[in-house]
Amino acid sequence: MDIVQVFQRAVARHSNRAFLFDRQTTITYAQAEARTNAIAAELLERGLSDGDTLGLAASDRVSLWLAIIGAWKANALPSLIDARTPADQLPYFLDDIGAKVIVAAPEIHDRLQAAGADVVIDIENLGAAQPTTAVNHHGPASPLYLSYTSGTTGLPKGAVLLSEPVTLGTSCIADRLQLTRRDILLATTPISSSFQLVAALMPALHVGASVGLVAGLPIEAIWQTALNHQATILVAYPLTLADIVNAPQAVEGKSPFRVALSGGSSLAPRLKRDYQQRLGIALLESYGQSELGGFMVMGAPHDDAQTLAAGFAGRPLPDRPAYIGDADCHELPAGQIGEVLVTHGFFDTYRNKPEQTAAGQRGGVLHTGDLGIAQEDGYIKVMGRVSEAEIAHQRGGFLRDLEDTYYEHEAVQHAVAVAGANGLVGGFVELKAGQTTSAEALQHFVADRVPSGLLPQKTIILDKMPRTFSGKADRLTLSQQVGER
Repeated sequence: MDIVQVFQRAVARHSNRAFLFDRQTTITYAQAEARTNAIAAELLERGLSDGDTLGLAASDRVSLWLAIIGAWKANALPSLIDARTPADQLPYFLDDIGAKVIVAAPEIHDRLQAAGADVVIDIENLGAAQPTTAVNHHGPASPLYLSYTSGTTGLPKGAVLLSEPVTLGTSCIADRLQLTRRDILLATTPISSSFQLVAALMPALHVGASVGLVAGLPIEAIWQTALNHQATILVAYPLTLADIVNAPQAVEGKSPFRVALSGGSSLAPRLKRDYQQRLGIALLESYGQSELGGFMVMGAPHDDAQTLAAGFAGRPLPDRPAYIGDADCHELPAGQIGEVLVTHGFFDTYRNKPEQTAAGQRGGVLHTGDLGIAQEDGYIKVMGRVSEAEIAHQRGGFLRDLEDTYYEHEAVQHAVAVAGANGLVGGFVELKAGQTTSAEALQHFVADRVPSGLLPQKTIILDKMPRTFSGKADRLTLSQQVGER
C-alpha cells in the first residue's frame, strides 16, 4: 500500500467531491488528479529522478499540497521549508536537504537564492501545462517526506519517511477518528509541520474526506470558515485549541464539529473538559514525533473520560506499538515511570546524522527521549523528557504538573512552565479576554496545589504568549527569560 494508490482510489470513488480548500481556492479530487499529473510531468522534465529532493517553501495554500502530491507521483522526496525561516537559518536547511529544485512562493524567491538555492520555481506556475497521460512512479518503498525535528535540543534533524509505513499509520489514525467521506477536516496547523500531513490530509485520503486550510488565520476567521463549510473535525495545537474554545462563537449546539484532535505537545486536562462542556465534543490527544510520520498514542471519541481527565493521552496505535520501558528496554508494570519506547514502524535513519540514529535506536527500539507512565487499561501519559528525570525527582514533580495546575485557574487561557539555564522555574500565563487576576494570586494558587520544590521563582502574566512559526508555545524564548524578569 502506498499513498498515491490511496489518492487515486479516492479520485475514482469521489471524483467530484471537494478535496482541498483555502480562502481563495477549492479543488475537487478529479481536478487534483489532473493538476498533480501535470506537476509530476514537469518535475520529471526538469530532471528530477527517483529519490531526488524537491524543496518546497510557501505559506499554506492548495497549490502547496498539489506540489507535494505531484512530487510523490514523480517519485521525488518533498522537503518543506517554512516560508518564515530566518535568513540566517536557510543555508543550513538548503545544505541538508540537497534539493535540485526549490518550488516556492514568489515573495521568498530572493531570500532562497541569496541563501544558495540554484533553481527556484514559482509554485503557482508549477504544472500549468495540461498532461496527456497519468503519471505515477511512486511505490510502497518510495520516499514520502523529509521531516525535521523542531530543533529544541540542537540543530533540527531530518528523517526520510517512506510511503508504506506512513500510509498504514494514517489509515490507523483515520480509523481511530472514525472518519467517513462526509467529514470535513479543518487544519489549523501549517503544512510545513508534519502534523497536518498525518493528522488531516493523509487520513482524509483514506476515506475521500475534505480538508480546509486555515493555518495562520484569526480565530474569528477560523470559526467563520468552520461554520460556512460545516467542518466536522478540528485539527490544532493546544494554544489554538484554547483560543477556539474560549472564543465567543464557542457555544454548544452551534458548533459544526463532532470531534477535535490535538498534537504537538501534552494537553492540559482542563482543555479536554472545556471542549466537552462548551462544545459537547471530545478533544482527542495524540502523541508522536515529527520524524515518525504518525502517532504512537492517540485518544478515541469514546475513551474513558475519567482516565483522560487524569492527563492520559490515549492508547497505543497498532502500527507503531509503544510501551513504557526501563533502561534495558524491558516493559515496566502499570504505574511505573519510564521511557516511552516504540517497537517498530519508525524511520530508518536521521539524514546525515548516523551517530544520532544509533543513539536513538539502541536495543532495536526507538527511544523517544520522553518519560511516561501507563495504566492498567493501556492508556499512556507523557510526563516530560528523560533529561528531566533527576531534577523532577528533586522538585517532587514535572514541569507539566505545574503547567496543568495553572490551567485549572478560571482566568488562565494559556500557561507554560519552563526551566531556565540557571535551573530556576518560571511560570508564564496569558489571561482570557475580560478576566483579571494578579501574578501574586496565581502564584498562591499553584502553591496550594503543587510540591514546594516545583514552585516557580515567579509567575509572569503576558499580554500574548509567544509562539513558534508552527503555532506551538515558544518555550525556548520563555526559558531564556527565567530569572531575567
